[in-house]
Amino acid sequence: MNIILLLGAVLTNSRNSAIHLLPFLIMSYSATGNSTSPLIVLDQYEGSGIRLVCKSENVRSPELLQLSWMDGKGQELSATPTTLGKSSIENSVLLEWGSGSAVSCRITSKSSNTPIGSTSLVIADIFFPSTSLCMVGFFVIAILIINVIIFTYLKLNHDRRKIAFSEKAKLQWELAKVKEETGKEFKKVQEKFAKAEHELEFRRALSCAVDVTLDPKCTHAKLIIKEKNKVKYNHSLLEQLKDPKGPLIAVANEGYSGGEMYWEVEVGHKCEWELGVITITARKRLEEEKLEKPLEEGYIGIRWFQGKFHCTGGNSLTDGQNEECEVVGVFLDVNGKVLSFYNVQKMCPIRLIPYRFSEEMYPFFNPGSDDKFLKVRPISIPKCLISL
Repeated sequence: MNIILLLGAVLTNSRNSAIHLLPFLIMSYSATGNSTSPLIVLDQYEGSGIRLVCKSENVRSPELLQLSWMDGKGQELSATPTTLGKSSIENSVLLEWGSGSAVSCRITSKSSNTPIGSTSLVIADIFFPSTSLCMVGFFVIAILIINVIIFTYLKLNHDRRKIAFSEKAKLQWELAKVKEETGKEFKKVQEKFAKAEHELEFRRALSCAVDVTLDPKCTHAKLIIKEKNKVKYNHSLLEQLKDPKGPLIAVANEGYSGGEMYWEVEVGHKCEWELGVITITARKRLEEEKLEKPLEEGYIGIRWFQGKFHCTGGNSLTDGQNEECEVVGVFLDVNGKVLSFYNVQKMCPIRLIPYRFSEEMYPFFNPGSDDKFLKVRPISIPKCLISL
């Protein structure tokens, strides 16, 4: 019998001590006294066990031999099929933890089943792969720490996104508020600019003021002229018996064939009135017909009726306001062929009507059918506007 001690870091002469302290103890037995005793090699760890290889080399006729494994109780262990070489034989077994630390491999003759050699091995339990409680605790703590880190990261990321969303919403609200306020301020500036522009246009028109008087010879018979600049409908009993024919207008004495002219008319709160200009051709026709036939062409103007302004004889360039005004300014640009009407109190345009006539133009006035006067009022031009 050969006894082989595979030592680690400690050597001892005590056989009993070696069994307890050293990794494993190999005992080799040969019935023939030669070197046919098999060698047990620790191959590798598999799962919770150790793969052991039993091999015998330098043997004659290996095909006549066989290897078998036995545990410490003499029970045969299940091994892998035997592998034969030219002069070697080997197989392996998986020794599980808890199946006993002692194991032996023996070589026998197939014909007589006579043992030729045997080798035993004792492995301490500490060398079997096992899970340490400390290691388990370490991994559990590590997993918990990783989970805490991940949770903290996700929470911080969520909070950061929430804060970012809140800040974004706040900034958008503030931006919308600033935009709204800016829009209001811009609108106010636009309105002020438009008002200033309209006021400048009005004052420029005012600088072209002229005196306008009414011509009794070119006034409808149902109208009364007073002080050369006032006109109203005649409500006397005698005149009421006559049916009015033709346009109820009074035409001015002054005609304009060029330049720019401006005059103002007090309309007060009359329910109906009409202002404008007619061509000299239309004027002559009215005089010849004694204003008894309708005026069909050769005129443009605006009419206040049923609370709205209406263009007559043409179309306005702008849709102006329909607010009632007491004084109307009329601006005739003969060269530009545009007739403009202004709200004098607010100094803003009412309507701008272009025309195509190339004749001399005369102002006309329709006071409506009530008993209130329509007055062409005189204008004194401020010195600051004379140069405009």
